[in-house]
Amino acid sequence: MSEALRFDQVSFRYDDEQVVNHVSFSIAQGEVVCLLGPSGCGKTTCLRLAAGMEQPQAGTISLNGEVVSSADRLAPPETRHIGFLFQEFALFPHLSVYDNICFGLTHLSAGEQKARALELLKQVGLSGYADKFPNSLSGGEQQRAALARALAPSPKLVLMDEPFSNLDPQLRDRMRDLTLHLLKQVGAAGLVVTHDAADALRMADRIAVQVDGAILQIDNPETVYRHPASIDVAGMFGAVNLLKSGAGIQGFRPADVSLTGAADDFSFAGELVETRLMGADWLCLIKGEDGVGFEALLSGDTPPELGAHKFFVPQARLMLFKD
Repeated sequence: MSEALRFDQVSFRYDDEQVVNHVSFSIAQGEVVCLLGPSGCGKTTCLRLAAGMEQPQAGTISLNGEVVSSADRLAPPETRHIGFLFQEFALFPHLSVYDNICFGLTHLSAGEQKARALELLKQVGLSGYADKFPNSLSGGEQQRAALARALAPSPKLVLMDEPFSNLDPQLRDRMRDLTLHLLKQVGAAGLVVTHDAADALRMADRIAVQVDGAILQIDNPETVYRHPASIDVAGMFGAVNLLKSGAGIQGFRPADVSLTGAADDFSFAGELVETRLMGADWLCLIKGEDGVGFEALLSGDTPPELGAHKFFVPQARLMLFKD
């Protein structure tokens, strides 16, 4: 399968700060990759580098097998045939929804533009909204219009910067699913920049975890979640309990803890000191024998009893990190 995007040992710095540090990854045509990391880790700079908005000081960036960025070459953004989807929607306020979608279709005839725009409006659930202006739309409607505009020129790659962070949780889930569906339908590759692990887990074929400018791990979502390469990677997906052992540091997630288990399960003794209802589960705060605190998510109609318990974690759910 051909590559839509490749970063090869790309580095970039602002003044004296190394923002992107020897980053290498690729995205196959039709694949969605999420760059997941905390604020300031360099992920948005990677997106800007891919778009041609910044020029690397080292390494190369290729689109569809052609080098478009290096220390001595920079193809401008308008020549890269890339779609963009941002958290602030970035619709032109003075243009109707229809004209926003047609903005990048000047290479088509008026009839072809109309057919393309109306088809995309139908696909994103905005039929009948062609003549409306962005300020009359809800946040979700604006994002769907922005998605239609991003896909209108049939780009081979769509760059998305925190595209769902301004939406409420329920709408965010629907927009993730719609965006992924349309990307797959048209065969476009996607690079999604996000700090939200739910975005990455729900959308990505592969997740690249970036910290302090460097990619710490890139793999399919299950592998990155179940077998993180480091504590930093594990922490990007929520709380992790850590316990020093002879082999290093044992890690396990609150959802993997239970009050019953098999003989070969990892187990530890502790005192359950507090419970809080978290929807379908109880968040339980546990004080270990050596005073270390742990968290568990336990199910049940009533909270588990406070006091001393033995807790179990399946061996397959343990994570081992270097000390």
